[in-house]
Amino acid sequence: MRHNEYLRIGVNDLAGRYPVDVTMTELSALAAGAFAAACDWARHTLREQYGEFRSGAGQARHSAPGTQDSFVVLAMGKLGGGELNFSSDVDVMYVCASDDGATRGGPRGTLEARAYYARLAELITRALQEVTASGFAFRVDLRLRPDGINGPIVNPLHDALLYYESYGQTWERTAMIPARPIAGSLELGEQFLREIRPFVYRRYLDYATVADIKVMKQRVETELGQKARGNVKLGRGGIREVEFVAQVLQLINGGRDERVRGRGSLPTLARLVECGYLPTDEGAELAAAYRFLRNVEHKIQIVHQRQTHVVPKDEREQETLARRLGYSGAAAAVQLWRDLDRHGERVRRAFEKLFYEPAEETRRAGDADTAQLLHNLDAREVSVQRLGELGFSDPASSYDNLLLLRDGPASARARPRRKKALYELAPALLGTILRSADPDLALQNMATFVSTIGARTSFLALFKENPGTLRMLVALFGGSQFLANSLIRHPEQLDTLVRADLVRVHRSAADLDAELARTLPADGDFEDALDALRRFRNQEFLRVGINDLQSLLEPGEVSRELTTLAEVCLRRATPIATQSVCARFGWKRLPGELVVLGMGKLGSAELNYNSDLDLIFVYDAPASLTTAQEQFSRVAQRLITVLQTTTREGIVYRIDTRLRPSGKSGPLVSSLEGFRRYHVSSAQVWERQALIKARPVVGDPALADAVAAIVTAFVYRAPLTADEAREIRRLRQRMERELARESHERINIKTGRGGLVDVEFVTQMLQLSYAADEPRLRVRNTLDALHALHEIGVLPDDDHALLTDGYRFLRRVENALRLAHDRPVEDLDRGRMDLSAVAKRLGFDTGDMLWHEYKVRREAIRACYESWFERAATGLPQTGAVRSPVRSH
Repeated sequence: MRHNEYLRIGVNDLAGRYPVDVTMTELSALAAGAFAAACDWARHTLREQYGEFRSGAGQARHSAPGTQDSFVVLAMGKLGGGELNFSSDVDVMYVCASDDGATRGGPRGTLEARAYYARLAELITRALQEVTASGFAFRVDLRLRPDGINGPIVNPLHDALLYYESYGQTWERTAMIPARPIAGSLELGEQFLREIRPFVYRRYLDYATVADIKVMKQRVETELGQKARGNVKLGRGGIREVEFVAQVLQLINGGRDERVRGRGSLPTLARLVECGYLPTDEGAELAAAYRFLRNVEHKIQIVHQRQTHVVPKDEREQETLARRLGYSGAAAAVQLWRDLDRHGERVRRAFEKLFYEPAEETRRAGDADTAQLLHNLDAREVSVQRLGELGFSDPASSYDNLLLLRDGPASARARPRRKKALYELAPALLGTILRSADPDLALQNMATFVSTIGARTSFLALFKENPGTLRMLVALFGGSQFLANSLIRHPEQLDTLVRADLVRVHRSAADLDAELARTLPADGDFEDALDALRRFRNQEFLRVGINDLQSLLEPGEVSRELTTLAEVCLRRATPIATQSVCARFGWKRLPGELVVLGMGKLGSAELNYNSDLDLIFVYDAPASLTTAQEQFSRVAQRLITVLQTTTREGIVYRIDTRLRPSGKSGPLVSSLEGFRRYHVSSAQVWERQALIKARPVVGDPALADAVAAIVTAFVYRAPLTADEAREIRRLRQRMERELARESHERINIKTGRGGLVDVEFVTQMLQLSYAADEPRLRVRNTLDALHALHEIGVLPDDDHALLTDGYRFLRRVENALRLAHDRPVEDLDRGRMDLSAVAKRLGFDTGDMLWHEYKVRREAIRACYESWFERAATGLPQTGAVRSPVRSH
């Protein structure tokens, strides 16, 4: 059958009826079918000789030929990828469910499980590759199994998984990419592949993988030497390089993006292009080269089934090969060589781009004398003095950190490699650290990071080969303890720094939503979904923070990016909570619709790095359904759990629901009718003020419109009275007195004198005073509201400029403080804080300069605030008749 099928496939290939893709598929299907037949025959043979195999529980594993049992043949290599050629060995691996059980009732006695499965594997292998009078079917290669030729021919599932978890190497990860079950128990094969997936596709970037593959490639090139030209598989720009590019991009990105996982070089290249990991033109060139080179390989091997990948040296054979490939004329061989070189150069260019080594840039990045510092690091006094001369403010502590960076908790065997890697990196590393905002902090965080992660030498190699990543990481470690601690706690986030999409400073809601949807578990597992949400949120916080740190985002853009992220997380968390509650209580669906109303900074799209999410829940269900309140309350409670419960990945967001009707004393969720009744009867001015920023962010569009209409009618039902303006001012004074607690050395940028709340309160007071008659003022964002107040003539030029510039300045200070410290910070405290790093981040030479600038601005903002509230207390004029109560600030 094998000979007949080879004839059929070969004739169609030579005649041009089969493109190379079909030829590979047909050959792979033939081999898979042969293994299935051999497996059935081997099981039947063993049953005839040794009787039925039964597990330890006494249950028959199979009772007739063809029945699937607890043994599987896994196709590897080209067979696994569906890309077999005419002369390929077939790479396979045999796995059984366990080593428990034995045969019973056969004429030749009993076989225990291990012996039974070993005999089964041997019979299958022999059936396919033993040479008979009719030749052989396929050469079987078992060297890809655990422990290679030194390992057992069959591995129980548990043993195989333990091997890869404990000893698996990079080449074994690449070998597992195309693996697929082709005979025996396909279910067992799929189970094995599911459980081995975390070994193959890791959540974090393993840069040792890239280094290992480079070493493998260099070894191949060294072994070939001058023979490399004309070797379409292993030579320069050959098939193996295309496979390497595809596999490395899969390994790097497949842990986070399941779309790029899969078998076969051509389908993988297409997926990498579709997902944005390969440029379209480069992907097309690699695919065309792969098809061409595989076609050449087939036409070489189809003659006498040659197991070779080299264009023949003989000129007449070259001409024949060229004609076999469809070239014509006297220069057919010349044309063939021209195309081989053209495709090879394109492949090589893509390969070298992937493994680019900018060693010269790395060497130039710092002072070469700093390398000597590490060589002399054992001399403490000399080294401390040198660190002080270089510019470290605390050279003794920096010495300890440098020592930790060099040695760390490494084994005696690994330490020499670490030192060598660090010596090579030293000039660039220390030079970059010294140019950071806080060199001492940058070195401390770098030492902590490198000393706590695994594969330390490979990370140092990453920094050597990627100066841009090194600069970015040092900027993070020296400029933001908040981001540094996040990365140290979750080192797998390092791939966010080097992923291609990091250059996308801005990300749309649709883009974020699509990525989060891919990240969430397909099986709906609740705990896995919680971790996936948190990993995604952490990853995106890091992206925004780094772009902020590099001044690629303005404060307003930071807020919009953070707000978009929060909305996406909320929209994906809501169905997770709903499904969880429905499954728990046996409900098919909820009895109506739910809307989540964003308040505060979420509603106004002004979120910062430390913002809670202020939420109100409103539902609509038939009034006759008495259980609706309880059902929607459970969903809201579950949503809060989804977002703020702490797991190993942290939290998504803290949730605050105190702005709901009746505050803490009111129900967690409100019916639409109850929400309407409350806001018709309520006259609390602070609630009108709070609802200025209200915005539906999740839920049914029709219900969202109905809720928004209630909010608008309540907030802007009438102009603010003088008594209400005085009430707002009293609330502001109470906040300053009870929350700010300022002193001569301590300023609160939010609730203190001339802080963010001053700007927000005067803006909201003016909106409530004029927006009942002027719809253009019904906006949520503070800066947008100030602009609208200026446009309609309420705010004169000087007040508009003062409040707008002051608000932007305060938000920049707020963000800088959060980035600098790994905790919520609202204070500028000269007595307890070193303001120099924050000052430098904001463009000031010293902390004193920042302090002076802040005090000038706060007094100007407070003067403007007081003037407007004094006027409001006696009644504000109509739109267009307003004059600034403060002429100069």
